[in-house]
Amino acid sequence: MKILFLGQIGEGQTSLMRMKALRRLGHDVVGVHTTEAWTQASWFARQWQRRLQLGPIIDAINAKVLATARQFQPDLVWAEKQEYVRVETLLALRKLGARLVHFTPDPYFTLDWKRTRLMDAAMKEFDVLVYCKSYEQAGYEALGKPLVYMPLGYCDEVHRPLPSNDPRWHCALGFLGGWEPRREELLAQIAEAGLDLKIWGGYWDFLRDGRWTLRRKIILDQLAGGETYRIHCNQKLAACLQGGEVYADDYARALTGSKIGLGFLRNVCPDQHTTRTFEIPACGSMLLADRTREHQEFFEEGKEAEFFDSVDECVDKVKFYTPNERARSKVAQAGYQRCIDGHYAYVYRLAEAMNTVQAII
Repeated sequence: MKILFLGQIGEGQTSLMRMKALRRLGHDVVGVHTTEAWTQASWFARQWQRRLQLGPIIDAINAKVLATARQFQPDLVWAEKQEYVRVETLLALRKLGARLVHFTPDPYFTLDWKRTRLMDAAMKEFDVLVYCKSYEQAGYEALGKPLVYMPLGYCDEVHRPLPSNDPRWHCALGFLGGWEPRREELLAQIAEAGLDLKIWGGYWDFLRDGRWTLRRKIILDQLAGGETYRIHCNQKLAACLQGGEVYADDYARALTGSKIGLGFLRNVCPDQHTTRTFEIPACGSMLLADRTREHQEFFEEGKEAEFFDSVDECVDKVKFYTPNERARSKVAQAGYQRCIDGHYAYVYRLAEAMNTVQAII
């Protein structure tokens, strides 16, 4: 099948991984990097066009999608998290003979700041909606379109054990992810306990200087989702910060080098699992994550992963497994094997989803 793939297909992005997985399944796939135009514009241009949801960047995205489709003549368009593709663009794609599928790895109905009015209108024009947030099923059903549930997963070509001799990737506990108040609380207690913790991710830098700025306040307010927090300095936690986000092989090295990988969910939405749910054990680290029904379905607690309900339970399990290498290694290896045996990699997730999509269309 000829598939036009629309998404954020830059290096290290999960959309790129899913696009490559479709190629591995034998499809002829051409990609359009629909977020690239934003990165090439000034901060001011990005802000006003996102706010108004119109302008030359959005025009360019839609024009590139149509131009690529006219040249490629796809059978199917797989659109990932397309906040700025217009209804008229989708109608033009359908006139070319393509069927339209939409998927987003993020919450859609739960977080207003993840939505746009363009996307709200466009969602009604897709032939099939693929979703990964089980708690949003009712919202998708209300759109009256055929639905396909596809859990998140990992890329077996990227997320695999990748040991490194470089000590910067080695630690007892590793967390890869952005700041959130609850995450800060959990990690602060781990740091206070004197455990070997390393953190990679965005928007933690205020812990180094405690300085208030308007930009920080705007970003942190959004990430906090209404939770209380304060901009302050925490030297112990700041000492654990390794820098911003890491991608591709460095992402795998960071997870592989973390004996325990922390899989915190966000409080701003009722997630049951995320990509880290699978990426952590796939890289050979022991998964320690929030206890949810879906986590317990994917991995057997105490055998293939460990879960917690509270800060105290999280810290207690960290203190148990950190010095107990035999027990930790046993859980980590079983979790790794479950990823393989459970076919949690994107190539298997997409094979199943595409079989269902093709049966529908």
